[in-house]
Amino acid sequence: MDIEKIHQFAQNSLSGKDEIEEVVSWIESSGENQKEFNRIKNFWAYSGFSNFDTIMKNRNPILPLRNKTRYIEILKYAAILIFVFFIGALSATFIIRNIFTEELVCNEIIVPNGESAEIILADQTHVWLNSGSRLMYPPTFQKKNREVKLTGEAYFEVKHDKSRPFHVVTPNLTVEVLGTSFNVEALENSGILNVTLVEGKVRLQDNKNKVLAELLPNENAKYNVLEKKLDISAVNTVLYTSWKEGIMTFKDEKLIDIADKLERWFNVEVVFDQEQVKNLCFSGSILKNKPIDQVLEILKYTSRIDYTIEIREQQPNRIHFKGMPM
Repeated sequence: MDIEKIHQFAQNSLSGKDEIEEVVSWIESSGENQKEFNRIKNFWAYSGFSNFDTIMKNRNPILPLRNKTRYIEILKYAAILIFVFFIGALSATFIIRNIFTEELVCNEIIVPNGESAEIILADQTHVWLNSGSRLMYPPTFQKKNREVKLTGEAYFEVKHDKSRPFHVVTPNLTVEVLGTSFNVEALENSGILNVTLVEGKVRLQDNKNKVLAELLPNENAKYNVLEKKLDISAVNTVLYTSWKEGIMTFKDEKLIDIADKLERWFNVEVVFDQEQVKNLCFSGSILKNKPIDQVLEILKYTSRIDYTIEIREQQPNRIHFKGMPM
């Protein structure tokens, strides 16, 4: 194996699909090769972020079992392929699975932490999926309704069709639209759901189809799942939608909330060695295609925090935040 290719792979700079497959096959071929790659990976970036772990997940994604559901993997040359864009310049083919239920046939795409994806649905609706998200959608929509199911975060540009409303179903709310642009943040295990409207008009419904509110452009609806409380406010939509352009934008946002985004965007684990650091607030923008160490340096030099990076071979690397001495 060409050692230069391994170095490029470890740095996320190997772009040819055949070359990527060649390196991955070499790594898989023996335990010694795996150890050697881990050594090279840890050497090349003290931030420790490489594409091997996420590519391995994407080559054979594991989906949770559901009652009355079975999964069939679409073959390599199937008609529907999604391109997932990795941190850096690398792209790879993302595998979709067909889901056969008693009611209908659906596709499901799962985007692991550290990646993002774009997909155009059968009705020409454009969807951007953020890291750690899952979308279930039919190959073709029914005559009277268009419905997708989302866990995670996605931005939608819905193709206008007055006769067929478009529904985004989340575990706690449903967003109904005719044709519009909006962002839905419905993260798994989160007690808050955000819907932000850029253009058009959307209607929010609970799980019993009760209409809770209608949003106008430049409005955000924040729904507290436990309290069943909905707050609507005028916002700068860039703060909620810039992620689809590869930019994380925040204003007076607590470090604990920024850490959650860092974990999803860069596939890392964040630990706070000092509790008071969690509530420090930041304003600014972070580029997703920049190395994580550059992002951390920006946070360090704009406040009194420090960090260390714990390199882990079989798990996401761990970032420790702590306050700097006065």
